Amino acid sequence: MAFRFCAPRLTSWIPLGLLLCSNVAFSTEWIVKFRQARYQKAVPAFQHMMGVSLLGRHDTGHLALVDIDNTSSKQATQILQEIQGRIDVEYMVPNITLHAFEDMPGDPERSKQWSLLKVHAEEAWRIQRGGRKTVVAVIDTGVDYTHEDLKDRIWTNEKEIADNGIDDDKNGFVDDRRGWDFFGKTNNPMDLTSDKNPGHGTHCSGIIGAQGGNDIGISGIAPNISIMPIRFLGADGSGDLYTAALAIDYATNNGADVISASWGAAVARDQVKPILEAIERAGQKGIIFVAAAANDGESNDTREVYPANAGFKNVISVAASNNEDQKPSWSNYGTATVDLASPGADIFSTLPGNKYGNLSGTSMATPLVAGMVALLKSQANDQRDTLQAEDYKAILQATGEDVNIETACKCRVNIFHAVEHVVNHTLTVVPNAATLATKATMTFKAIGGKAPYRFTSSHDEIASINPTTGALEAKQDGECTLTVTDAEGTHVNSRAIHVGQKTTPPGGGQCPMEDPELCALMCVIQPELPWCHSLNR
Repeated sequence: MAFRFCAPRLTSWIPLGLLLCSNVAFSTEWIVKFRQARYQKAVPAFQHMMGVSLLGRHDTGHLALVDIDNTSSKQATQILQEIQGRIDVEYMVPNITLHAFEDMPGDPERSKQWSLLKVHAEEAWRIQRGGRKTVVAVIDTGVDYTHEDLKDRIWTNEKEIADNGIDDDKNGFVDDRRGWDFFGKTNNPMDLTSDKNPGHGTHCSGIIGAQGGNDIGISGIAPNISIMPIRFLGADGSGDLYTAALAIDYATNNGADVISASWGAAVARDQVKPILEAIERAGQKGIIFVAAAANDGESNDTREVYPANAGFKNVISVAASNNEDQKPSWSNYGTATVDLASPGADIFSTLPGNKYGNLSGTSMATPLVAGMVALLKSQANDQRDTLQAEDYKAILQATGEDVNIETACKCRVNIFHAVEHVVNHTLTVVPNAATLATKATMTFKAIGGKAPYRFTSSHDEIASINPTTGALEAKQDGECTLTVTDAEGTHVNSRAIHVGQKTTPPGGGQCPMEDPELCALMCVIQPELPWCHSLNR
């Protein structure tokens, strides 16, 4: 199964990354996930299966990329059934093709960076400008690492000797001195432009970490951090599910602190398991994954978009705002699934070839937040604080400015307030905003202030909370806030806690392939797929 690019309803093009269309061609490539204990023995066996070619293996994720001979539908059915029925196979999914969300057009004559003024970057820089040891991985179309405003901010793999043809650090990648190109399978993650890619990854990188104070061009929100270039989208803006998972694991295994992901797919959750599992592995190492909400102008509460809807503690899902703190018509939103808003309209940043220009989209809002997280991590490291991944999201929500954009916090980020929050160890409820189904439970905690803490709910009939453990029970539909009081009597409130809001459950949607017979074939192999219920009615 493959994706083609879906143009938005607007006449312009959008950045974000993986957009599933209803008109999709069938692919013979599949990703097979093996059970961990059987992986090492199972993969070699695939080299001898009739009608199956082993194209690649990913040991970290226990994945194999295979090609299925589909010269006849009967033969393909038999092969797929045989693989799915193996005791060593956990699941299998088509190797879908992913795309960068296109960039909404901006005015190339706009002056400078209104977004930095809006989020009070200069005030934050008086406290923290980031450190070179803080690394943001930009997983995208690549980065022009020779750009005048980026070249001195590119991450260097110090354990690798450049261009000696040897994998010096034994990480599985030869001469990966400055990142990796998973699309081209080389050590050169250069951003290659085309009529479909104006330099998406380079633009995102400038928003994060263009060098400040060098009398050249612009400044990123975190002008002193390091950018790790990772390419998995080609010059046409497309890449696939398998290489996306490999790219995330590369960032995780090579020292990234934050991952910026300005791409996504409107697909069912089960179809992107390899990516979700890779994000969870990143979370286990404390890495924050910042994801764009998409540019369809729709609610992610009623439409699945991944990785933005992953819902993990280490994922921050980002909507876009404009210079008047309004939601652009094209930005996705959602109280239950989108965490916060960030400037994303007409954003001035770096482009390949020492150029600069304006682009718009949640793709631009996302790296701004990724850079903010890098600043907060740098400050926490300086103070030797041990903040968890979910704490950074809560701080950004607690310190955001109130705006009328439908997100969990109904707020737009303010980096000065966020940095001050970390510096002062300000008391904060974590999570700071949430949506729960009725009868669901969730445990809250507090950071900052002075322990012990005591929790209360503004409406016990909607959600009650254990005053000492922070264990909350959602009782009936409605909205409440939580208050935490520390040992010195200081108290703060959370953002809104919603109970009973409807969201799209995992699954649902129409078959993404043109041929109904292929949809039926998929349902024979995996009857739990989201469209199979409607086919069997």
